Amino acid sequence: MSEDEQQRQQRWRACYAESARDAAPPPLPLLEAQVGLLPTAGTALDLACGRGGNALFLAKQGLETWAWDYADAAILALQQQATGQPRLHPEYRDVLAQPPQAAAFDVIVVAHFLHRPLFPILARALKPKGLLFYETWAGPYAGRGPQNPDFRLRPGELEKAFPDLQRLIYHEESDRAAGVWKA
Repeated sequence: MSEDEQQRQQRWRACYAESARDAAPPPLPLLEAQVGLLPTAGTALDLACGRGGNALFLAKQGLETWAWDYADAAILALQQQATGQPRLHPEYRDVLAQPPQAAAFDVIVVAHFLHRPLFPILARALKPKGLLFYETWAGPYAGRGPQNPDFRLRPGELEKAFPDLQRLIYHEESDRAAGVWKA
């Protein structure tokens, strides 16, 4: 592991270690608002799940849910909160080194995470008629989210990120972009 990679991992470990005792955040408003689109059974992935608010929500909807994150402290906190939730499977996983396999999930949720080379991989990881919910930071830094422009979407970028999927919902604000796509 490179020195940059070690520093990045330490930063995320410290970030989540501080909030390990906090309750998981609520799911994305987009996910909650579109709960009717979710299948009643199947598999889901909360990619780069952080403290797992989306994963907990998906598991409560009856989906067999995997929650992957690079920050071991986030996964440990989610494992503690997942007690009694047999449909939730938190895993420490570097999604850049181990992305999802093709046709593996009925639902994929990505929030507050951006790695552009994963766009086509995520599209392929959906099963037929699968759904992708994606929301992250956009536009120039204005006090929220990452300061590094490499981790912020350019205007209109997310809208065009999944050309092989059917766009169901899309909206973009000054500092966020979000959408739902169907395979």
